[in-house]
Order: sequence, then C-alpha cells, then structure tokens
Amino acid sequence: MFRMKIPAALFLIAASLLSSGCESLSAAAGSVRERITAREETRERTFAATPRATFDALKMAAAQMGYRQTRGGPAQGEFEAISAVAPGERHGTSRQVLMKARLSAGLDGRSTILGVSLSEVLEDDSSHRPGLATRTALRDTPQYQVLFQRVSDALGVPAQVPGR
Repeated sequence: MFRMKIPAALFLIAASLLSSGCESLSAAAGSVRERITAREETRERTFAATPRATFDALKMAAAQMGYRQTRGGPAQGEFEAISAVAPGERHGTSRQVLMKARLSAGLDGRSTILGVSLSEVLEDDSSHRPGLATRTALRDTPQYQVLFQRVSDALGVPAQVPGR
C-alpha cells in the first residue's frame, strides 16, 4: 500500500509543476515573438514612381553605399544585399550589414512602397569558429535615411512616410 502512495504522490507533484509552468512558458513564447518581430523591423517610404523604377534606384543607391546585391529582382519585388566584410571592434572579429527590401505597388497604382530592414552580422572569432555569427537588427542608424535620400535623388521625387 505504501509503495502505491509514492508513485501517486510523484504524479501529483509532477502535474502541479507542469501546470504552474504553463504561464511562464506562454510568457517565454511571447518574448521570443517580440524578439523576432524586432529583428525584422522595417522602415517604409512611398515614392511616386513605378516599382521597376524604384527597384533600379534602390539597386543604384545600395551600390553607392557599398552593398552588393545577393538576391531578388523587380519581378519578385524583393532586393537583398550585403556589405563588404569589415574588421570588427576586436582582433579576429568581423562585421557585415545585410539589407532586405520589399517593393510593392501603392494603392493608387502610380506609387511604390519601399520597406527596408538592416541587420548587422557579427562573427566573434573567425579563425577558431568560422561560420558562427550573430545577427542583430540595426534600429538607430543613419543608413536608412541615407538610402531613402539616395533613392529619392535617383528618382527625382521626394520620399513620403506612408500614412502621412
């Protein structure tokens, strides 16, 4: 009889631990969602130009800023580019910036919405652990403004913040 009470007691303890962890598990999942959303933070501008013209201007502006196109095209409405590998802050580290852009036609049919997100890729010890890097969204960088201004200059039209 005593042996039956021990497994039952262990079962009750395990069940109570699992049910008490549900709330913290839900909070952890929400935290992960917030991190993913923050990583893919996108800045948008609207240009009074066709998507094809805006894509060409974006490609030119990115090249002027030192980025090399890696993927995408005007038909897909996507553009991805990467900067050159630069030395990091410490010896043996490196850094690159990734650019992801999405182009979509505006509701009026005569404009294009350009959404851009920039991420920094840092590799801590490229000589001992190549390929292990961390990616972080760049939020407070003037590169967004520089890019939008160069696209605007190439198109000859001012950029507008959507919804304004």
